[in-house]
Amino acid sequence: MVLGPMIATWRRRTMTTMIESHDYHLTLRSTGPKAGEFTGTEGEVPALAVASPPEFQGPGKTWSPEHLFVAAISGCLMTTFRAIAERSGVEVLEYSDAPSGRLARGEDGRYRMESVTLRPRVVVSDDDEVDKTVRLLHKAEEACLISRSVSAEVWMEERVQAATPMSRPS
Repeated sequence: MVLGPMIATWRRRTMTTMIESHDYHLTLRSTGPKAGEFTGTEGEVPALAVASPPEFQGPGKTWSPEHLFVAAISGCLMTTFRAIAERSGVEVLEYSDAPSGRLARGEDGRYRMESVTLRPRVVVSDDDEVDKTVRLLHKAEEACLISRSVSAEVWMEERVQAATPMSRPS
């Protein structure tokens, strides 16, 4: 199946309901040395503790900005893919990811997130949907607004498979 017309139809439908811009407002309150807590200004999201990672003398066992950077890219791929798959009529039975991010010190001595590797695993209902789903994952990777907003390299090692009759949910 040729995806060009399908993606063009998806874009037309999506563009008619899409917003032009949106501002996201948060509040960050320090809770100690190298630690804090984010809240949404309208109470629309639960509080999120954040701290420096242990590599930078943080307390550990708390989400770090580095974790959240990787999570934002992974979450964006998932939500973008799920929207594209739904509009394309692909039945996704399972979706998981095991993303990782690489922090590196540059020649200037400053750290930056150098790369993020996404490892989405998708299970679809039918063998005939596997190739189409791989193509949709790549379309989602191209469309992911977070990936397009960062300078780190984003790599994807996707694995798509059809559910076997015994593994299909009842």
